[in-house]
This record gives sequence, structure tokens and C-alpha cells, in this order.
Amino acid sequence: MHLDASTYGGSGDWLDQTVNGNNGTVNGATWSSTDGGLFDFDVINDTVSIAHVANLSLSTTVQRTIQVWVKFDSFPALNAQMPVFGKLSSSFSFDGYWGGLFSNDGVVRCVTNGTSVQRVSNSTLTVSTNTWYLFTFISQITNTSNTTKVYINETEYITNAHGTDSYSESNPLYLGYIGSGVSSNYLNGKIGACYFYTKGLTASEVSENFNATKIRYGL
Repeated sequence: MHLDASTYGGSGDWLDQTVNGNNGTVNGATWSSTDGGLFDFDVINDTVSIAHVANLSLSTTVQRTIQVWVKFDSFPALNAQMPVFGKLSSSFSFDGYWGGLFSNDGVVRCVTNGTSVQRVSNSTLTVSTNTWYLFTFISQITNTSNTTKVYINETEYITNAHGTDSYSESNPLYLGYIGSGVSSNYLNGKIGACYFYTKGLTASEVSENFNATKIRYGL
């Protein structure tokens, strides 16, 4: 999937630039031409949703990667979460995943939920408000070490493993929201683009994508 706000036509769906048709439905988020094109999320109820297809879910056999260009306007409240993306619902034993911030000091967090395991991974480093970041989340539902990773720009912030588990969900993928039935908060910030790969990107590939697009975001 390749969603880029620079290609948005101003109304209707946010069209996937690949041939796969994973278009985003814009729910309240406001488009602006700033920084080449972005969607502004208001922390109240704005989302972009992409209908479920299996390739957007995590897998027990291969890694998946989602990358989002995001700028945070504020941090969440103390001990609260602020999602950048999520594909998780209470309808499927909370199977799914999400990534974003946790608590009021800019801690990066990712969560993977299988049938029996919830793996919460927090960074030891923090991010800032009013700065663009390329948030890269890579994961596989397995106990193999270092299969869940989060990069911020070119720096690896999180390295973990989900653990042995099974996995089954058919939830929408959201930008700016975790999913239904999980007391999800909303993003207060901007999103410029989102990319999804049915493989785990290498560190060099993460750097390549960052350096290919950073100039648009003033980096």
C-alpha cells in the first residue's frame, strides 16, 4: 500500500498508489497542501480507515512493515496512548497491532496482540512535538528474537519478539486510531504518507526510504 497526501484529490477516498486498491476512507481528518500535502488529525474523532485484507494483517510466517510520516502536535496524557496507526478490535480477542506514543513524555510504543499474548514494547528514547518523523513498525507473530522493530527516521528504537502465538483478525487498518472497542484515543498531529510492505524492511531500506522523502518534511 502507498498512500501519499500529495496525491489527494480534495474529496472522496485517499487513493492507494499501488495496483492493490487499499484506499483510505477519510473520516474527519482535514487535508492541507502544507509540506507537499498532509492530513491534520484533531485528537477528537478523526481517522483514515483502510478496509481489511489479509496482507495488511500480521503473519506468523513472515514480517510485515508499516511506515508513516507523522508530526505530533501534542503528547498524550499521563499513562495514556496516542496512536499513529492501529489494526485492532475487541471483536477478535484483541488480536491486532498498533504503534504510536505512550504517556506525556514522548515515549514510542508498539503493541502486538495475538490469541494468547499481548506484547507491549516501549522505547528508551523519546520524540518531540512539531517535528516530522518517519515511524517504521516491523513485526511478525513469532518467538524469534528481533522480529518486532520500531525505527524513528533511521534509528532503531525498539527490538523485541512477540512470542509463540496464533493470530487471526479482520479489522480495518486505521491511521490516527487503534480500533473499535479498545478505548482508543486519537492522534493529535499530521500524517503525510503511509507505506505498507509484505516483508520486513532492512535497516538500509528504512534509511533509503527516509532519505528519499525527508526533504519534503524539512529534514
